[in-house]
Amino acid sequence: MSRKYEFRVYSFLDKSFHYFDVYDYPQGIAGTVSEPQRYTGLKDKNNIEVYEGDIVEWGNLNYLVEWNHNAYKWQGRCPYYHRYHHPTTENFRDLMSASIVGNIFEHSELLK
Repeated sequence: MSRKYEFRVYSFLDKSFHYFDVYDYPQGIAGTVSEPQRYTGLKDKNNIEVYEGDIVEWGNLNYLVEWNHNAYKWQGRCPYYHRYHHPTTENFRDLMSASIVGNIFEHSELLK
C-alpha cells in the first residue's frame, strides 16, 4: 500500500487553500501563494485532517503544527511563554486530542 502525499498552498489573493497531491500541483492560481504545506497524516479530535501551519488548541493553549527537522517528526510549538506548559508537544496523541482552531495565514493572532 502506498502512502498518499497530500499538500496545500494558500492563495493570498483569493484567501483560500488549494489542495493537491505530489503529482498534481494546482495550475492557474492567481496571485502569490504560500510554500506548500504537508498533510501530517493525523486528524484532530473532530476528525479533521491536520496540516503543517495549522493552529491547534490543546490543554487551553494554542500550538503551531510544524515539522521538527532534528527529531524527524511532527510537533506542536507554542510560541508564547506560559509557566505551566511545555513549549512543544511532540506526541502524536497530543495532536490527535487537540482541535484545529485556525491556520498561520488567517489566524496568526491566535499565536500571540
